Amino acid sequence: MSIYDDFITKILPSVLADQKSTGVPASLTIAQAALESNWGRSGLTRKANNLFGIKGTGPAGSVTMATTEYEDGRTAQVQAAFRAYHSWEESIADHSRLLSGNRYKKALNTDGKSAAKAAAAAGYATDPAYADKLIALMDTYKLNQYDAVKPQPASEGETPPMATTPTPGIDCATPLTASAAKQIAAAGYKFAARYLVPATYTWKRLTLTEAQGITAAGMQIISVFETTADRAKGGAASGQADGAAALKEAQAIAQTAGSAIYFAVDYDAQPADYNAIEAYLKAAASQITGYEAGVYASYAVIEEMYKRGACKHFWQTYAWSQGKQSSHANVYQYKNGASVAGVSVDLNRSYGGEGWWNTEEGAITMSKDDAEKIIRFLSAAWFAAADDASRNEFNRLANEVRKAAGIPV
Repeated sequence: MSIYDDFITKILPSVLADQKSTGVPASLTIAQAALESNWGRSGLTRKANNLFGIKGTGPAGSVTMATTEYEDGRTAQVQAAFRAYHSWEESIADHSRLLSGNRYKKALNTDGKSAAKAAAAAGYATDPAYADKLIALMDTYKLNQYDAVKPQPASEGETPPMATTPTPGIDCATPLTASAAKQIAAAGYKFAARYLVPATYTWKRLTLTEAQGITAAGMQIISVFETTADRAKGGAASGQADGAAALKEAQAIAQTAGSAIYFAVDYDAQPADYNAIEAYLKAAASQITGYEAGVYASYAVIEEMYKRGACKHFWQTYAWSQGKQSSHANVYQYKNGASVAGVSVDLNRSYGGEGWWNTEEGAITMSKDDAEKIIRFLSAAWFAAADDASRNEFNRLANEVRKAAGIPV
């Protein structure tokens, strides 16, 4: 049993009892506890049995610790007093009492995802991506199965909110035949991530023929460059060489200009590696003229490279991420070693801004005048959007319209 399963099993009896007595959805309590306590391993949880980061004085007093606060979109480290408890059960009960108050009444007796949005809107946390992070945990660990109230299905003709509907996809090292691509697409997957690598890596190399087969099956393609797992430790010199090699491969398979090439940091990178990784990514980006750079990495690396502006696209793996999902991830790899159509694949979800492409892109199917009119409507929607996920989706749609009209992205 994994540490995540252990954590859920340990707190589930108290969570379910509190759901019955207070109406706080079980999935919300579990997701908040997992996120706030790093699955029970945070310093605050170890010192004070505080699973939820609730501030103030508790039954066992308080402890003062550093915490990250968000103000005007910026983060700051501050010292704060947090409630201390005698047990995890006591912490869960206090959390339920807090959410039972009038301030969070919209989070009660509803499904977990609706409750996450309501709690965030009521100011439970200062992180603007708080609800998205909770919902990602609910989806990844299927926490809604524990809720007393299930989401209502959409009415006939109604389209669910796009920000909560990620796109399923796969990545694999095995070259896909046209037949396998069709079967994977038929299974509901919308994109396939494959390797741009030199000819010496034939066993996993993406070719033009394969890209055409993936496109014909109705899937998009995400390009990733990786030769060795910790190549990014080599810094700028390695990045320059890999960027040049990736550009050569992208041009050989006619990858669409303006799409992304992800560079892999496929190991448990530590803070001591961050400067080298940043230099690697920026050097690689400088070489891939006409394309945008992305990084495949753990939660911590994604967060750090986003802050440093090292690249434009982010593909997070759950590996080495301790159950956390970055709000900056355009793609999230949540399971390794699945089998689809007889091919060993990893499973992913994407949230917009992926930088994917297909071999049929480039054909002009819309007039520039019509495209500009549509883009103006999407721009108005972008400014009115309530969260980053929605803005990313409006931006993606605008770029798709530009491509259809032959307007540079």
